[in-house]
Amino acid sequence: PQEDGPRPYNFRTVMMYTRFNAITASLVFTSDQPPAFRDKFWQIWEMVREWNSNMREFIAGWVLCLDEPMLIWLNQWTCPGWIFCPRKPHPFGNEYHLIVDGKAIMWRVKLVEGKDRPKKPDGNWAYPSKWEQRGYTKTVTLLLEMTEPIHGSGKVVSGDSGFCVTQGVLALDKLGVKAQFLVKKRKYWPKMVPGDYIDEYMKDKPLGFSESFVQVIDGTPFYIHCTRDSTFIAKIMSTHGILDEIQEHVTWRLVDSMWKSFHYTEPLSRHNRSKHWVDNVNNCCHDPIALEEGWATKWWPNRQFTFILSVAEANAVQARARGKKEPAMPTLEFRRQLAMKMMTNTLGNTGAAVASPRRTRASLSNDHVLSKRAKKEGKWNPYTRKFNEVTTLYVARPCSGCRKNTRDYCSCDPGRDLCQVCFGQHLQEHGG
Repeated sequence: PQEDGPRPYNFRTVMMYTRFNAITASLVFTSDQPPAFRDKFWQIWEMVREWNSNMREFIAGWVLCLDEPMLIWLNQWTCPGWIFCPRKPHPFGNEYHLIVDGKAIMWRVKLVEGKDRPKKPDGNWAYPSKWEQRGYTKTVTLLLEMTEPIHGSGKVVSGDSGFCVTQGVLALDKLGVKAQFLVKKRKYWPKMVPGDYIDEYMKDKPLGFSESFVQVIDGTPFYIHCTRDSTFIAKIMSTHGILDEIQEHVTWRLVDSMWKSFHYTEPLSRHNRSKHWVDNVNNCCHDPIALEEGWATKWWPNRQFTFILSVAEANAVQARARGKKEPAMPTLEFRRQLAMKMMTNTLGNTGAAVASPRRTRASLSNDHVLSKRAKKEGKWNPYTRKFNEVTTLYVARPCSGCRKNTRDYCSCDPGRDLCQVCFGQHLQEHGG
């Protein structure tokens, strides 16, 4: 029968599934020790920090977009801090933020904790930001942290109405970053934005009419760029920008049963174009096969690793296309070629690449194999050398290391419950 597309590789000819489990069981993402206070995300901080440090060498474009990505995690029971979102991670407040440039390359990411932000035993925040200590609010602190590598560059950062804080725009301007954010009325209009007055002034203007409301705040010009749309008044707050019409950026509206067009002005054109850049990154990471779906892991840090890995993959695809001045290769085709190159890697090898021989289960870790209790098996009985029979179908017991509930144990001692992370440490202690 005719196939819809290329089938995935059969990795059983290269590595056994038990071998893969043994490797992933030893996988850790931090060299830090668990903190003395409760922090649900401590295992991934070093990974995010090192990725951002590596991306500091990237020279971003002149216009950037700040937004939230989509991270796949559909198992709410194994997710710490309730970062569980079939669609959006609200209302728990734990979400990633990222910045993308015009070539769909993401170069900075930050996990913002909401209700699960850790505190020390004395009640103070565990990881206070230097901007937060200077008296800035949470949103302004986020803006300053995300744009720190480009302070003093004069680059433009665009964002949606979730970032439209007057203090943030002014603070970024003092640090050499020109920000522009879409203005919307939540419960109230943002500070220094006379939204009702602007709506009343613009309501009788023709379609596409644009004007700027200008103020001077602490010696800094503060603009509200306004454009009359069909049913609303689009507003952009900024400390820069001119109302030049972008001739190649035309939009159409159905007004009184007639189609009418107008040209976007520069601020609104930048916003409407850049707001799709983050969606392009999400599309490259998730379409057609997301790494988060391909690796059916139950351990939350593994999923954060696949998120960072998928972003790095999308960045590599876009950077390769930019360097060659060619259209970007489909992500799946790039992944297949990269996987084959890695399996047949000959760098530093004088001979031809040879696939690793298949290993038996007994030889995987020198009698240290991560096993799982079967159904209706409870605590290990050292006298009968069997697990006690229970009525509960799946029994989870506290890990002997981190106290996290698990059904796994090491084959060397069935009475010692070990999760995947602690099993990796157990292997290291025994020279595995």
